[in-house]
Amino acid sequence: MENHHHTDPAPRGLIYMFSLLCALACSGSPALADSAAAHHGHDNLDTGYSALKLFLQDEQYLSIIRRTKAVLMFEGISEPSKQLIDAISDTSSIALEQLEYMASAKPEIRLEEFPENSIIMTTLDAMRMTTAKELLFNSDDFEKYLLLSQAQILRAISHLVRQIEQQEPNLKRKDWLGKLAGRYEEYCSRTYARITITKPAGG
Repeated sequence: MENHHHTDPAPRGLIYMFSLLCALACSGSPALADSAAAHHGHDNLDTGYSALKLFLQDEQYLSIIRRTKAVLMFEGISEPSKQLIDAISDTSSIALEQLEYMASAKPEIRLEEFPENSIIMTTLDAMRMTTAKELLFNSDDFEKYLLLSQAQILRAISHLVRQIEQQEPNLKRKDWLGKLAGRYEEYCSRTYARITITKPAGG
């Protein structure tokens, strides 16, 4: 069976975006800390949770991207892939609500709002715009391109969540993180399975 994990191209913008943020979040990099450290100190957990919030905010719009492609380009995706993409989108939206709720509980999580003109946000916005254009206009096979993109992103999210879980001392939050990581790992496996059986456009 052909290995699509390494031979198929994936959207560079999304992969770089998530890899960059995962590295910054897991290391507590000063590049990410500079935007908020002047107002309050924060540790690696706050940074990790803040990065996770950004990830979930992006992922919750997957269904909108899929529907927009169908409307603009008259190009849909198969029903199994549609159900998977919508499930990832719904899970991310629910997880975002849960994260914001938990952040307000004791011990409080400082979810940082990075300034729009900060380096991290301008970089993210540029990558998001590039990726959106690639997904909507430049892909010869939208379904496979979207699945490849998601496989990389889901792996990055689950890795970040596992890193936060290891450092989280609160048992309730640790349990939530473990379940969330498991959910995204399952989605990642299902996405790769879809990639292996998805035929190229016109095939």
